[in-house]
Amino acid sequence: MKILVVDDSQLNLAIAKRYLEEIPNISEVYLCSNPEDTKAMINEFHIDIVILDIIMPVITGLDLLMLLREDDQYDDIPIIMLTSIDDIQIYQKCFELGAFDYINKPINGIEFKARLKVAIESKINYNHLKSLMEVTIHQNEELKIANAKLTEAKFSLVQSEKMAAIGQLAAGIAHEINNPMGYVKGNFELLQKYFTKLSEFLHDLKDSVIDTALDESRDTSKIKSDELNDLSYLSQDNTPPLIKIKEKYQTCKIDMILRELDDILIDSENGILRIMEIVGSLKIFARSVKDDEKDTYALHDIIKQVLLISRNEIRYVANVKVHVPDDIVIYCNKVQVGQVIVNMLVNAAQAIKSQKRNKMGVITITAKQLKEDIYITIEDDGPGISEDHLLKIFEPFFTTKEIGQGTGLGLSISYDIIINKHNGAIDVKSEVNKGTIFTIRLPMVTTL
Repeated sequence: MKILVVDDSQLNLAIAKRYLEEIPNISEVYLCSNPEDTKAMINEFHIDIVILDIIMPVITGLDLLMLLREDDQYDDIPIIMLTSIDDIQIYQKCFELGAFDYINKPINGIEFKARLKVAIESKINYNHLKSLMEVTIHQNEELKIANAKLTEAKFSLVQSEKMAAIGQLAAGIAHEINNPMGYVKGNFELLQKYFTKLSEFLHDLKDSVIDTALDESRDTSKIKSDELNDLSYLSQDNTPPLIKIKEKYQTCKIDMILRELDDILIDSENGILRIMEIVGSLKIFARSVKDDEKDTYALHDIIKQVLLISRNEIRYVANVKVHVPDDIVIYCNKVQVGQVIVNMLVNAAQAIKSQKRNKMGVITITAKQLKEDIYITIEDDGPGISEDHLLKIFEPFFTTKEIGQGTGLGLSISYDIIINKHNGAIDVKSEVNKGTIFTIRLPMVTTL
């Protein structure tokens, strides 16, 4: 601890120094007889505590105290006033200007040491507190950086889990796309065949129209002989043009082609629309989104898109019954809510599949509105969940599936999406060998 004593009296400086050297924790004592040098010495020697005489020439101790307190860099330095004036107003003025304490002159050794020890302890505590604050500020900055990285990692983890789910559904989605593509391809081949026949018929029709025009011109002598000679090669066949058109019409089966074209185009359009619908739902589900990307959606449409991309995973093991009114609307992150429902539907389908039973299972999706909340229930008649597993299903990385069949993050992420991102609730009830019921509560308007 470094102490600076400022007094115009060499005697007082000497007495103060002697007492200060007897106090533990004081490493250096500096003496200043010229108050104008005070700031310079504080800065040069990094003074911790200043003892300041009140009555001095040129600049008084009170004026110097005021100057020091006006400068923020000296706020943490305890300043003890040294005075022979026994005036309560002076004492009051000292404390108003920011003095830490005062010592009467002539200096009493016991009082002097006692007051200095209090000042030293206060300075040590202040330095310790300042150090803790600096550490806290530094740690806060580190926590901010760590939190930002954690948020980014969490976002990536959610996206990875979503893509993993899509990976599990990929074969089924490919099959769903392959079906309409199959009959679109078949219709395309048929259209090529019909186009060839129609093209052939139209060419013959054009030639017959020209032949008919030539015959009419020959009868009425409306064309010159040289023009007739130029086109005569088109009319070498003596069969009347209209007869040839009729025969070609029947040979090419134009009636049948025209009848089937309408159905072919409708089927092809339905197939293309089906593919577009599946791909569109897949793109929406796979898209990276931020938590605050929310809007108003019809719940029925969200479930329809979810069933579209998970249909092939479910269709061979369970029948899905949907009882969701068209008028239920929620304000939510559509992709995140869709991810939750996909997780639960796929889990239900895989659970039913694991039973290897002969008959189809049943998955029922219901929804209802109660006051300002929407309740979504997903119920299956699968094997159920044991009580000890039921307590862990929302824990990260917990899974009862075989290695490679699940990450153990689906329900954990679903829990986070519903609870933390949508201010909702999620509940599960299950009975072994009877089935499982997941109930999701979502506010109609999410405030988080």
